[in-house]
Amino acid sequence: MRLSGMTAEVTREFYRCEKCAHEQRTIDQRDAAEKMATERIRAAHGLLLPKEIRQLRESIGLTVAQFADIIYGTPKGIVDGWEKGKYLQNREADALIRSLSDRETLERRAAKAGVTLPELPGAPEALPAA
Repeated sequence: MRLSGMTAEVTREFYRCEKCAHEQRTIDQRDAAEKMATERIRAAHGLLLPKEIRQLRESIGLTVAQFADIIYGTPKGIVDGWEKGKYLQNREADALIRSLSDRETLERRAAKAGVTLPELPGAPEALPAA
């Protein structure tokens, strides 16, 4: 399967009609294959987990909409999907998200996007290196 420009090999189950032998995948079978592909791609490329994206955003003190604006105006529904594991970020988006753990980079991106950063006592929690 190919997701976000990356591929993973997965076994894809299908339903075969006993009467006509027509083959198709059920929604559950498609979802299971996509979930497995997402997990394999995330592991193979060392991508942030959904909870790590959410934790970074929350540690900065930004709403989903503000965070999306900082990431080159990414639609907030995409950011929400990354945080919920519905969508898989590509390597470039992952690197950009990671870069926001650096306060100077965060401030530069926020100023460019017109986002006011809240005053927080500490810097965002460090994320694993890519």
